[in-house]
Amino acid sequence: MRHTIKYGLLLVAVLFVWLFLRHDAFLYQNPVGQVTQVQASVTQKTTDEHGNADVMITQRLTVKLLNRQKRIIVIHNDYAKSQVMTQKYRVGDQLLLEKVAANTHILSLKRDAWVGALMTFFLALLLMYSKWRATSWLLLSMLINIALFGVALLVDIHNKDTNVLLIFSILSILFAAVSLILVLGRTLQMALTLAATLITTFLTIILLIIVLDVTHNVGVHFETMSYVTQVPATLFMAQTVIGVLGAVMDEASDIVAMQFGMRRENSIREFGDYWHAGVSVGREIMGTLMNVLFMIFIAETLPMVFLMLRNGNNWAYIMDQVMNLGILQTVISAIGIVLAVPVTSVIVGLALTRKAGRQ
Repeated sequence: MRHTIKYGLLLVAVLFVWLFLRHDAFLYQNPVGQVTQVQASVTQKTTDEHGNADVMITQRLTVKLLNRQKRIIVIHNDYAKSQVMTQKYRVGDQLLLEKVAANTHILSLKRDAWVGALMTFFLALLLMYSKWRATSWLLLSMLINIALFGVALLVDIHNKDTNVLLIFSILSILFAAVSLILVLGRTLQMALTLAATLITTFLTIILLIIVLDVTHNVGVHFETMSYVTQVPATLFMAQTVIGVLGAVMDEASDIVAMQFGMRRENSIREFGDYWHAGVSVGREIMGTLMNVLFMIFIAETLPMVFLMLRNGNNWAYIMDQVMNLGILQTVISAIGIVLAVPVTSVIVGLALTRKAGRQ
């Protein structure tokens, strides 16, 4: 009965947030409208040099303004049937609009209702399956990390000669410290997890730098990074630092938690006990973590791969120009995951055996 009530309250909360955000147009300064009628007509068929055919369609949208005198306007929208770069709108869609002179243009879909409903669903599940204290600290760490990320971006954007790698390396250290302190508290377990994470990340990045320097970046196409306005190689390194840190911290946290569980069962243990246990747990979880990294990479790359294939490009070219850096980052993170096993096992084993020897 209690579970039924919890799930009922969850659904009510999600529905309430969705309804409120669906009717929050009065909070926006820009015009907000809702599509009430759509008329479409085919305007042009196009074919490129690779034989890919597409159709350009013009929509005549009847839009009811929701926060500006609630009048009816008509907007024309051109989109390609493939919808690679353009958007098709349907009846019921809410739009963020912009008025320039006498014309009104579409900025984007208004998605806050669905985003807010999903966020509410996520927070409610956290509260249902976790303690309030743990959930609150977790959310606080996420908010602080978002704020730190914003500060790092501002520093990078407003200073032309900034060292991007240094800024985001410091940011990574702060990410790890804030997350672990708020989740684990200022404990020995937190300190050892943080130490293992930072040392493993440092070793992995140093290994990457050495390999790239020895090979002179042969086969690595930093220039293929999208929308880059700074030195691509440095920006790639900054991305890699954050990616490796996240993967390593996940694994190190699990290994350290298990080793501390061993200590609680029996504080009189030798270094070898902690070492073998850490390595055993690391072997069990590192395969799963590597597969997760690979699936994330595939999910990010899939749309561009489809687009390149449709345009007549072969797999060799796609691997070289589209998947090159993603594969490199995945391999680097996988190396970090492997290194985290011995590094974490050694650090925690030494610390706990020394502490037991002093007692």
